[in-house]
Amino acid sequence: MLNQDIFDWLLLLARWFHIVVAISWIGTSVFFMWLDRSFVPNPESKREGHLGELWMVHGGGFYQVEKMMMGPTKVPEHLHWFKWESYWTWMSGMFLLLLTYYSGDGTYLLDPSISQITFFQAVCLALFSIFGSWFFYDFIWEWRATKHSPILGHLLTTAWFVVMTILLCETLSGRAAYIHIGGMLGTWMAGNVFMRIIPRQVKMVEATKKGEAVNQDWGKNAKSRSTHNTYFTLPVIFIMISNHFPATYGHDLNWLVLIILTLAGALVREYFVVRLSNPKRAKIAAVFGIASILVTIFLTKESVAFTEEKQHHEPAQEHVEKTVIKSLKTEHTSDAEVVEVASDSDIVGKVSGSIFFEGTPKKGSLLRLPSACQKQHKGEVYSDEVIVRNGKLENVFIRISRGLENKIYNDVPAQPVELDQKGCIYIPRVIAARINQEVVFINSDPIFHNVKSVSKNNPSFNVAMPKLNQRLSRSFKNPELFLETKCSVHPWMSAYIAIVDHPFFAITRSAGTFEIGNIPVGKYTLEVWHEVYGTLEQEFEVQAEGEQNNIVLDFTYTQKGNL
Repeated sequence: MLNQDIFDWLLLLARWFHIVVAISWIGTSVFFMWLDRSFVPNPESKREGHLGELWMVHGGGFYQVEKMMMGPTKVPEHLHWFKWESYWTWMSGMFLLLLTYYSGDGTYLLDPSISQITFFQAVCLALFSIFGSWFFYDFIWEWRATKHSPILGHLLTTAWFVVMTILLCETLSGRAAYIHIGGMLGTWMAGNVFMRIIPRQVKMVEATKKGEAVNQDWGKNAKSRSTHNTYFTLPVIFIMISNHFPATYGHDLNWLVLIILTLAGALVREYFVVRLSNPKRAKIAAVFGIASILVTIFLTKESVAFTEEKQHHEPAQEHVEKTVIKSLKTEHTSDAEVVEVASDSDIVGKVSGSIFFEGTPKKGSLLRLPSACQKQHKGEVYSDEVIVRNGKLENVFIRISRGLENKIYNDVPAQPVELDQKGCIYIPRVIAARINQEVVFINSDPIFHNVKSVSKNNPSFNVAMPKLNQRLSRSFKNPELFLETKCSVHPWMSAYIAIVDHPFFAITRSAGTFEIGNIPVGKYTLEVWHEVYGTLEQEFEVQAEGEQNNIVLDFTYTQKGNL
């Protein structure tokens, strides 16, 4: 693997070059679209092929620009072609795709929480979105039917864009999906220049040199493709900068966000294109464009406001005292039994054990980390879905799943549960918190992270964490197995939070063991869960006074099937 520092510099220089040539290309596209709509025919001009002229002032001088029709106008000795800006933009963009998304076993390309597509399948889909889309797009606009009815071409192009956006957003990581849609539009733009605009202009120039009649349909077609390009510019620019804003590509409806903002970009561009020739149409486009942006802002805001203040609890005690539930009844617990938390004087039991693993554990994917994170690890870094130490499995969640029905516990710990983003890995991989217990998310890396929740029972959130040692506090009101938390910027980063409505749970760490105490007399089901190997169950009973209630339950996972 290439040294990470050198790799990061290569990325930086390639991105710098890509932006410079993209500015040159998009700048000339915007300028010429404005120029074409600013020419005014000069009735005094006697030059054959005259279409219009424009006077401009810039840099302390006047510029007189005249547009001439090819055919009547002969080819001048010195003729400047605008093409290399687009070629270099596309080539540098593909080089960046190769470095960022097609290296490191798909570290940035794949997101296991979105789909289980393989790296090879993802690369094939990604390349199809770029190259296959060009052939479809080009076929549409070379098709005789669309030449007579352009609206058909617009409808088919839009339908293809929508389908590809949904497909990629439901298959690849959010960042990868967005940038590949940008690559698709960029390929259409570069393909228009390389395959259609320049070849047809060459034909027109050659015909002019030979004194032959120039087919003006070539010019109209080249102009049409150039017009397409100008409407793609703002959406492509948005996609280029969107990777800094995970609220867009990290949103649950990221495909809809991208479609709406692409529409907004095209409408805003429409305003600038026609504001002189058709002011009314321009104003309508501007209103709808701004409205689309406002809709996106509303769509991406958090649905429920969270309280950032820390909850206040009484100091934690070594032994739990008897307390009566008075104010914790909610809609889903309105019929719950009013219970007391067990004390040392009550008959209680303890269940403990180990989580074993037999066979060869699944190996994680090799990760290509940013240098600031790579330096925090020794050697190569792999994803940590499965960690086995000395034959025992780490990050297994254990809880009593049956036997506590219709009981409520209000002994919520005052101490928060912490989930750290360190070395571009969530540490620990699995945590558990009580209902209404504070959960603190920490960014211990000197790079940009975000925290996005994937939740069914609690409000979702997606918050940027760009600062070193930044902390974000959340609490959750409803039980949930499991609330997943992700970093959309780095799609391999994932962790699971169990939100539990009772205190009888544990998580295995490096020793692979667990212990749950203070269990009242009764019959129970103990459930163990691992994100890769699934769920196991076993029944046990805490018996009446005089019985031994130090219960030992071991569980074994195996690569061939759970035991």
